Amino acid sequence: MKRIGYLVCMVLLLPAFAGTLHAGTTYSLIELCEIADKTAQDIRIAREDLYISKQDKKRALSVLVPRITAYGSRTDYKDAEYQKRNPDTDALGVKINQSFTLNGKELIAYDISKDEIDKKAYDLERIKSDYLFEVAKTFYNILSARKFVDIANSDRKRLEKHRDAVQERLNVGDVTKTALYRAEAELSKSKTEYVKAVNNLKLAKASLKNLVDIEEPFTVTNDAKLGLEEFDSSLDQLKKAMFEKRPELKKAQKNIEVAQKNIRYEKGAFWPELSIEGEYADTDTEYDKYPRMMEDPGTETINKSITAQLTFTIFDGGLRRADIRQALAGERKAENGLAKTKDALLLELKDAWYQYQTARSSLKTLKDELKSARENYNAVRMQFKYGLADSVDMMDANTLLVTAERKFSDARYQHTVSILNLIRTRGDLVDFLLSGSLT
Repeated sequence: MKRIGYLVCMVLLLPAFAGTLHAGTTYSLIELCEIADKTAQDIRIAREDLYISKQDKKRALSVLVPRITAYGSRTDYKDAEYQKRNPDTDALGVKINQSFTLNGKELIAYDISKDEIDKKAYDLERIKSDYLFEVAKTFYNILSARKFVDIANSDRKRLEKHRDAVQERLNVGDVTKTALYRAEAELSKSKTEYVKAVNNLKLAKASLKNLVDIEEPFTVTNDAKLGLEEFDSSLDQLKKAMFEKRPELKKAQKNIEVAQKNIRYEKGAFWPELSIEGEYADTDTEYDKYPRMMEDPGTETINKSITAQLTFTIFDGGLRRADIRQALAGERKAENGLAKTKDALLLELKDAWYQYQTARSSLKTLKDELKSARENYNAVRMQFKYGLADSVDMMDANTLLVTAERKFSDARYQHTVSILNLIRTRGDLVDFLLSGSLT
């Protein structure tokens, strides 16, 4: 009897267990962004670019450090007659070399390499911001698609009940078959919309999996801790924050600094270059392979020297002047790039702001429309129940309700995405999505 009881419990719990298995892992938006930040290929490529820039800095630093080289050689003659005139030779030595331009050209190059690291860091921040925004949009697209599935499912159930009610009234002769045909047609249409909604949900989840390295099956849950409903900022506040935080502006400003340093670097070609070399050499010669040469067994010579050389280019065919003009043009290009970036970001901010205003206004209006559509549907349903409304009225009320539900659901998620877009536009979306708190 106990085995039978266990078996019955297993059978009863199996559907719930299977549903849990099918649901898979549940992710919040913050968890998805944390995974994307670590595994997304675009972000990883940007991190490698940053790492390469750091290595370039080390390469630039190596020029400022003296180069030390060691050498050794052995000359051993096998021909006895030849060795009578030329002894075997051993040579060992160490050299220290250092060269630099008198205006500190190498130090300028080192500073530029540090600026390039900053630029790559800004690129990484921009790429992360854009990528995580795509993850957030896809996340809310899933929530919206899932809500559409719920709406389509509720619509299908309502129409099934209505079809059954029409069938009952047809049996007693209160309505014609035309009403039943219309109810069945609307039900069939509703089933098709439900299938479309389910497929759209699957497509949205596939899009998220393409952005974030997660295993199927999975589901997502809306994290109420994000506090997006608390977002409140004016256009002027957003503009001020954008000019302070956007990585695109920081990079454009850094481009001007690099261009100015590059001018100084190119002017360094007009300065002399000083090279210093120190050498320690130990040379041994020997004749002791032959007895008759023992009176001259060989010698050991130690040489210590320091050489300084000053090099100055007198004529180069205009190469240095062309390089300087090119650097000056690069500075003008960087300044124009900064102005263009400011204009583009201002337009982007205004576009995001107006979208937010539109979404907020639409959400309030559609919320009222949804309330009205629900009350209208309930009223028509009661009228149909008592024969005061026909099937056409019922279908129209249901269509109005479904349309209002879909519009409100879409507007709600569009409103959320518009807030995220404003946060991205002002330049702190990455911090928000990885910490989950508004600043």
